[in-house]
Amino acid sequence: MLKKKIIRAIDDFFQYKKSGDDEILNEVLDKIEYKNKYVIIDGEERIKVEKKKDVVGVFLANIPYIILGPGEIHDDLPEKVRKIQSGAIKLLEIGGFNEIATLEIYLVMEMSLRALYSEWLKKAEYIKYGKTKVKVKNLDYRRLKLLLKRKGWSKYKVKVNGEVFPYSQGSLLAWAERFMDDKTSLAFRLAINVRNLLAHGEFEWNLYPTMKSLESASQASWLLFEKLRRAS
Repeated sequence: MLKKKIIRAIDDFFQYKKSGDDEILNEVLDKIEYKNKYVIIDGEERIKVEKKKDVVGVFLANIPYIILGPGEIHDDLPEKVRKIQSGAIKLLEIGGFNEIATLEIYLVMEMSLRALYSEWLKKAEYIKYGKTKVKVKNLDYRRLKLLLKRKGWSKYKVKVNGEVFPYSQGSLLAWAERFMDDKTSLAFRLAINVRNLLAHGEFEWNLYPTMKSLESASQASWLLFEKLRRAS
């Protein structure tokens, strides 16, 4: 019953769903149980809730922990990611800011994807638009998007290292999947979708984020950079 509630809620908003996601969700949702106003995750983390239906909000605020398991906070992440991570830690320690804390946890994951592309971009010698080549110097993901706007170039025709530039959030997620297994991909896609809902005030569930969620988000983000560096 709990599993069906969560999957039904996900199906109502998940924009980035892929084949195979349901199988992963069916597996990981077995970790969740409800007992005496507590949602228990993996037999360890106990989260007190107001109502049984809040199990949905527990899952949506703890996606990386429930899907990927325990992690740890990593400080050797890009500065922009560390800054957001630090803010999330403070919000969780203060308590009472559940929606903002969840937003910040998932912003760590989204910003990690941008920073990951920026690090990958360092190895590019030039970007190409049709027959036009522009040498790369001090570009990152944000600056490259700005360059495209200034030049009026079609985002679909710009190539970096022979690859189309992942201008949109969805295409950036797809680009980063080369550094992910299936569970990590689902955790990132689902967490960033929840982050989008929160950022636009379109959220209807009570959220219960935990430090374990942030630790797993930090671990998953750090592993992307490790895989990028090993592949270089």
